[in-house]
Amino acid sequence: MLVAVCYLSACSKDEEEGPYVPWRPGDQTEETIDLDKATKVMILTEQSKNRILMIDQPTGKIAWEWKAADSGLSVSEQAWFNTPDEAKPVYNRTCVLVTASGGGVALIRIADKKVLFYAKPGGNPHSAEVLPDKNIVVASSTGNLLSVYVYNEDASYVSKPAFTMPVYSAHNVVWDRTRNCLWTATGAQLLKLSYNGNRTAPELSQVYSYDMGTGNTMAHDLAPVYGEETMYVTTVEHVYKFDCKTAKFSDVQIFQQKDIKSLSTGPEGYSTIVMRPTSGGSNWWSAEVCDLGGNRLFNRAGYQIYKARWYVENPFGYPEVHTL
Repeated sequence: MLVAVCYLSACSKDEEEGPYVPWRPGDQTEETIDLDKATKVMILTEQSKNRILMIDQPTGKIAWEWKAADSGLSVSEQAWFNTPDEAKPVYNRTCVLVTASGGGVALIRIADKKVLFYAKPGGNPHSAEVLPDKNIVVASSTGNLLSVYVYNEDASYVSKPAFTMPVYSAHNVVWDRTRNCLWTATGAQLLKLSYNGNRTAPELSQVYSYDMGTGNTMAHDLAPVYGEETMYVTTVEHVYKFDCKTAKFSDVQIFQQKDIKSLSTGPEGYSTIVMRPTSGGSNWWSAEVCDLGGNRLFNRAGYQIYKARWYVENPFGYPEVHTL
């Protein structure tokens, strides 16, 4: 668990990236390491085998793996987690929140891989977020919808959302603890949403919208910058940083502006990790993770990685002590 001093001393990684070290030869064999012995862990949505992987970046070893079949779900429910597209650590890194294009969302406890919550929003779920009252909001891209589910400690499966809100091509959701709001980027706008905090009758409503500028057609990723009151916003055409205090967008210096699927930051000593498709044609995945300069930080033949996140705390969204 990261302590508060890491948060206070954290810095942006736009300006400083670690030295590039070419990836080791012979990295095509999967080896494992205990999660508590791993030093810098990335969470990958790996679509070739429909799984979530935690990789110790310095060694390339697998520190944790989850497939829907590991969790006692029925065969039909397991199919909801085909083509996983988002996995983020929550609740002081004791759980992973997962969405998949197969239609599902799940909150998975890391220690025993138990599914604490799952549902089928459908419409190509692309991201999810835990709200302060433990409810879960899901963004479905082709469904053009945000769905809020009431978290139930006594029953892991929730059959339907308690609230839905139309959002064009909903790809992302991020909770902002300081401003007590939910952010979502859609089309060429960033939306600020309020949440009523009523656990049994939840509602979202739009407070404001911020235009990203001309030349943007489709927002994709939204991710807090560690130690800052800013977020990375990616579109099909561009990468921005949004300052939540000034409500201004600024350009990001990155090796590639187009088609960035995810960015993720960590405390001092962590590079900003970038995912973009390298598979060619109409494919959307890559076998490698790189930094802002395009330097390869991880690669494994046969992997189909969609998004990559650092396995670190999220002080932008959650309190220092954040438990179920």
